[in-house]
Amino acid sequence: MRDVTGRTLAHPETPDRRGRRRLRRCLIVGALVAGLAPSGGGAAVAGAAAPATTDLSITATLNEHNARLTDDFQGFSVESADFAHGFLTRERMSERLRTLGPGVIRLGGYSMDLVWPAFGQWADAPAPPQAIGGTVDQSDLNNLKQLLDASGWKVTLGAPLKTVIDPSKIKNPLRDPSPDVSLEQVVAEVKAAYDTLGDDLLAVELGNEYDNVTTLTGAEMWETAKRYQAAITAVVPHARLKIAGPSPSGAKSSTRVDEFVTAALADGSVNPQNVLAELSSHWYPWSHCSGRTMTIQQLMSPETHLNTRTKLAGMRAVSARLHDTIPSTINESNSASCSGMPGVSNSYATALWSLDYLLQTARSGVDRLQFHTNTAAICGDFKPRDSADYPISYRYYGAFCAADQTALDADELSANPLYYGIWAFRQVPAGQFVDLDLADSALDKIRAYAVQGRDGALTVVLINVQDPAAADSTRDTVALHLPSAYREARAVTLQSTAPDGLASLDAGRITLGGRGVSPAGTATGTLQASTVPVDHRSSTISVAPGTAQLITFSH
Repeated sequence: MRDVTGRTLAHPETPDRRGRRRLRRCLIVGALVAGLAPSGGGAAVAGAAAPATTDLSITATLNEHNARLTDDFQGFSVESADFAHGFLTRERMSERLRTLGPGVIRLGGYSMDLVWPAFGQWADAPAPPQAIGGTVDQSDLNNLKQLLDASGWKVTLGAPLKTVIDPSKIKNPLRDPSPDVSLEQVVAEVKAAYDTLGDDLLAVELGNEYDNVTTLTGAEMWETAKRYQAAITAVVPHARLKIAGPSPSGAKSSTRVDEFVTAALADGSVNPQNVLAELSSHWYPWSHCSGRTMTIQQLMSPETHLNTRTKLAGMRAVSARLHDTIPSTINESNSASCSGMPGVSNSYATALWSLDYLLQTARSGVDRLQFHTNTAAICGDFKPRDSADYPISYRYYGAFCAADQTALDADELSANPLYYGIWAFRQVPAGQFVDLDLADSALDKIRAYAVQGRDGALTVVLINVQDPAAADSTRDTVALHLPSAYREARAVTLQSTAPDGLASLDAGRITLGGRGVSPAGTATGTLQASTVPVDHRSSTISVAPGTAQLITFSH
């Protein structure tokens, strides 16, 4: 087992000594930490005066009832159109997925109803003109199999919904008309997918945001889920595939999922566990749809964090109605719906926001979070909503994009700020979350999380969400009161050296522990980790504005 600094962790000890924090000692330690090398304290904006300091005190307490962080919590949501266009290849994607560790790809999005599955008796049938998302055939599954084998990732497969249900239930038949795909055709694709991917195919998702495109009630959606699952089981009974759903739109409330679960619990004919693989939701804290906007200040605000908390609490409450027997997931999410907000979703701020969001979601007990992203697009080449190329367009909130056509042709995708946030999250070892008594009144300055690893080491993540380019930003000096005595601590820093702070669009200035990500998807540079003074059960950490510190405390 290795910590975020790359050091091998020893087997945990149980020392009897207990350190007691003294004010003078903490002030001295704080001064030492503030003087660490850039990898420990964050880079200052050129020409700017040293920021003022905000003093904070946080106590960490072990709690055996807290949620656990798993190795494969994070994932991506990818348009079905990207899959149909052959973008999910080993050459293009495997290294950038491997760098993030194990995860799950969701194939879906709004183009779920715009692709043509060419399998079984439909293998040689011409795709109708409505299939603007492209055609999925056996070659796409073969490429996907190679990608999953090379990366260690798994996948869920999206199934069309709109042409399978009663057409009178479609809200607007003229908006994004779908190719006439039958349930039998859906099942033929699922069978081919399972035959090719085996157990790497985790579930079949039923439609995308049914509440946006249909008038189906929660009860009707439940009946549809049963119908799909029964049809799949009849053809591939040995696969034991189940449904991911209901995947409603990203409202702050969980009303739609609750209605769906109410119908499932009222149905005495079948156990919901025999139908559902996961209880899926979508969440976008902001929107760029219909001319709406979002600012960096809004993205990083306590409002966004607290609204997300409300969303997560609602999801957990619904899951509890099923006695937590079915995993609860956010299988499509990002900073702002409708492809993200230019200048915000692709800014450095997103690296810090996504790190915070991932940890917040994992701590809540939700089982997986998947960020929606493009896979093969040129940076900034956004296609309008009415374009036939929109399904495969660049997204401002994407995790990666190609610098130009030459780079794209060479399968070179540059990591965007979102990718760096996910990469930082993946440095936190699997384990159990630890309680931290950070007050909501401090959310405008800092976010804090702690996870105790399986070997007893404690990883603390401190994120200073203030803009280093702002005159009123402050350095956070955090006095940590630890749950047990530790012998040593080392920290790595997520930061950007760009002078425009959170607004920087230059992802090439972002580093994690002094390392970056190459266009080939591999980590570059030498890991830089700073020693952090620790006095048994206390330590003081200084976090510069616009940086995140990942500190590993070892026995």
